[in-house]
Amino acid sequence: MMAHLLLWSLFGGMVAALLGIMFGKGDPAAPLVLGGLGVFLGTLGGILAVRLQAGMEKSARHMDYPAIGGCLVGMISGGVVGSYSGFGRVMIALFNPDLPYRDFGASFGAIGGGFLGAILGACTVSLLVKRLRR
Repeated sequence: MMAHLLLWSLFGGMVAALLGIMFGKGDPAAPLVLGGLGVFLGTLGGILAVRLQAGMEKSARHMDYPAIGGCLVGMISGGVVGSYSGFGRVMIALFNPDLPYRDFGASFGAIGGGFLGAILGACTVSLLVKRLRR
C-alpha cells in the first residue's frame, strides 16, 4: 500500500510541478507550491482509490469495455457537435471572456463538447449495456 501511495503522490507532484514551470513565468516558487499541492492531492487520491477498491466486491473489479467505447464515441461526436453548434461561445464566456469568439470559438467548442460527450457517452452506453444484459 505504501508503494501505491508513493506512486500516486509522486505522479501528482510531478505533473503539478511541470504545470508550475509551464505557467509560472519564471517564478521559482510556482513549481514548488504547485508541486506540494500535487503531492497532497495525489496522496489523497491514492488513499481514496485504495479505500474504494477495498470496498468493492470482487466482481466489480473488471474493465467496463462498453463504457470505454461509449467514452470514445461520445468524445468524438461531442467534439464535432460542440465545434459546429456554437458551444464555443459558452465555453469562452465561462473560462476566458477576453478571447475573441471568431478565433477560438470552434476549438473551445470542440474541447468542451468532447469532455461532455465523453462523460455522457460512457455513462449512457454502460447503463444501456447493463440494462440489455438483464
